[in-house]
Amino acid sequence: MAINTAPHGEHLVTETIVEAEYYPDHAQRTESATFRHTKTEGHKAGLVCAISGQPDPEYHHLFCEWADSDAVDWERVRGVALGEVTDLPVLDPHTDQPTGKTFPAEQSLVWLICKLAELRGFDWKAFDPARPELFVDSMQNMLPVAMKFHRSPTHGIHHRSFPTYIFQAYPRKLGFVFTPDEVINQE
Repeated sequence: MAINTAPHGEHLVTETIVEAEYYPDHAQRTESATFRHTKTEGHKAGLVCAISGQPDPEYHHLFCEWADSDAVDWERVRGVALGEVTDLPVLDPHTDQPTGKTFPAEQSLVWLICKLAELRGFDWKAFDPARPELFVDSMQNMLPVAMKFHRSPTHGIHHRSFPTYIFQAYPRKLGFVFTPDEVINQE
């Protein structure tokens, strides 16, 4: 089946995503003791890919990427998680700089992220903001996924928009084809 020939009852949508981001300067990446422990414990527990169920997953930093961790105000994140910070700055829609106004932290994505990490067992009271790897490299910030769902250009979290990536986690109706590479070549 050619890429421009959609399965019956479906239509192809293509999207080009351009991402440009500055990362804070950092030392050459090495695996932290926390990350090594997380992977070891995950393998011991027999964790599988959270999407496909395949064994021996890779570990994706779900809520915060390692490369971004030095740009995060971890004191404020911990404060949001513990309910000590109840308001966050409203950001200018063009510059992302604070406007001088605030909004309730409980309406923020960071609050939701903190609660999801907490539901997964992360202890924000014990968290030391001076050691962000204790959260960033913890199991509570990991999504175990097969290489296909981690780094592949057609299915990987590093290459898809959030809504289309998340769709892959849902059970599909029988016969639904998500991407052209899923069609078995019958030509």
